[in-house]
Amino acid sequence: MAKRKDTTPPSDPSPDSEPTTAPADPLEEEVQPDDSPKVRCAAEAVARAEAELKRAQETYQTVRREATERLKAVRDKSVGDLIDGTLAAVKKHPGPGVLVAIVIGFFLGRLFRR
Repeated sequence: MAKRKDTTPPSDPSPDSEPTTAPADPLEEEVQPDDSPKVRCAAEAVARAEAELKRAQETYQTVRREATERLKAVRDKSVGDLIDGTLAAVKKHPGPGVLVAIVIGFFLGRLFRR
């Protein structure tokens, strides 16, 4: 078997080039405070984002709690209670009740069509 020759040039740095050293970890570099408008704008954007995140978390918790309470209330009701509530809503608002019945009938017809 023949041996392969290594065709890569030697990595001998030229005397003109300066050795480059990269920082070990860019996150460890100390950041100097800057009062430029871009930095202030970015800081304000971060503060607004934090406030929006907090508000979204509070809203999520509220909606989650309300949904859990409503689900428990529906589970506690019997089928007869649900039918009575539906009939009362249709008597109070007959127009939308008829429209909902039409839409439900349409989708059930599409679902069970041959």
